[in-house]
Amino acid sequence: MGRAHRLPLAIAFVAALPRAVAALVRPPWHDEYFTVWAARLPLADLLDALHRDSGPPLPYLLVKWLAALGLAPLPAARLLALAAGTAAVLLAWRAARLAVGERPALVLAGVLAFHPLAVTFGSEGRAYGLLFLGVAWAWERCEAIREQGRGVVGLALAVALACWSHGLGAVVGLAAASAAATLPPRLRRRALGAVAVGLASSLPWLPVALRQPAAATTWMLDAWRTLTLPERLAAPLRLLPPLAPFHRTLDLPAFPVPTMVLAAAACLVLLLAARPPATVLLVAAVPAGGLAILAHLGAPTYYPGRAEALFLAPALALVAAGVARGRWRWAAAAFLVAAAALASTSALHAWRHTPPAHEEVLAAAVAARYGQGATVVASGHWWLDLASALEKYGPNFTVLPYPACVATHPGWYDPAHCRPTSGEAEALYRRLISGDGAVAVIVAAGTPLPRELSPLAARLGLSEALRLPAATLWLAPPP
Repeated sequence: MGRAHRLPLAIAFVAALPRAVAALVRPPWHDEYFTVWAARLPLADLLDALHRDSGPPLPYLLVKWLAALGLAPLPAARLLALAAGTAAVLLAWRAARLAVGERPALVLAGVLAFHPLAVTFGSEGRAYGLLFLGVAWAWERCEAIREQGRGVVGLALAVALACWSHGLGAVVGLAAASAAATLPPRLRRRALGAVAVGLASSLPWLPVALRQPAAATTWMLDAWRTLTLPERLAAPLRLLPPLAPFHRTLDLPAFPVPTMVLAAAACLVLLLAARPPATVLLVAAVPAGGLAILAHLGAPTYYPGRAEALFLAPALALVAAGVARGRWRWAAAAFLVAAAALASTSALHAWRHTPPAHEEVLAAAVAARYGQGATVVASGHWWLDLASALEKYGPNFTVLPYPACVATHPGWYDPAHCRPTSGEAEALYRRLISGDGAVAVIVAAGTPLPRELSPLAARLGLSEALRLPAATLWLAPPP
């Protein structure tokens, strides 16, 4: 096997390793529970559910297909992300070879292989691994068209992959079209046609996407508004260094401020030295700047730690391109690769030693008290979390949502838009007292629900058994 084959295999192995470990040790969380829930729905119900709750159906359909082959849904979703994340690093390396050269491409591959955001995208059961792959593939095909005059079919497929994987996938098409506009006329027409085909492929999903309620993305606007003005202005750059304040929005550890400053300085030094082609600049800048501008205007488009999937790879290629401008800049590049490896190692260690999540603590307490099963009323978003956490204790635990509207969009809960109907609490009380089994009630904190569910739990003869910052568990008194 020659070097032409050994090097890509080595890059793929190095990229797959931290993602595989992360997929094994990272605790599951609410969005992944939603993926599992959606993938288990019948096809007609899945498409109906997604218009209320999430983006295009491709990630859920692929998980559904893998589950039909015998895999459990969560491992299937993480395996899909692992494959997509590893392929994205390999394609980004190939794109960078064509765009900025062999050595900068190796720097990019090294940073992306271990960058905490890239490892996150490649190890969680959500759509971001596929979106990240769509970006890398579209960029690689743009570079192949520019250098070799071929790649339009792959470009169309890459844009289609992004559009069918995530609601912001069309931004990938816009970035690719901007890059295609810099090509010679004959290649430009072919590339723009390929982008148009990729975008047009998603038109059947457009009517479903337009029916999604505005409340489904309220959380994104709320998260953007919590950022200070300097953080908003720096948003497209803030999480690009491999050591950055990821912990503010993701389940990643905090890093010492001096190391974050050094990583940011190394990125800046290399970025200022870079002389990248217009294709790379546009593929990075169009989504980074466009999403930030739309967020400033009040559109729900930017969530730090997620939006970066649309521009992380080409943006870091702009940084890696700086190593070609002088030997001493290799020290900065080596530091960034080492920092990325340190960051991902720290993240893996933190995930491995993360205490049990609140839903696991609550589920364990319910199962310990009611070993033979129970009916559990879970308020707010706890319905999905508790149902997932209780699965390992057997099939005799039934989880009821309160309010009932939560079950129609379990991926998000907004107390202002999902309220109990008149008489819903009383109807629930009558249902519970008419049954013969044990009952538990979980009351979400920070919502109006305690005023309704706490009296109901008391009427059922339950008492507070466990109080967590996010919820209170009511159980029957011990015998």
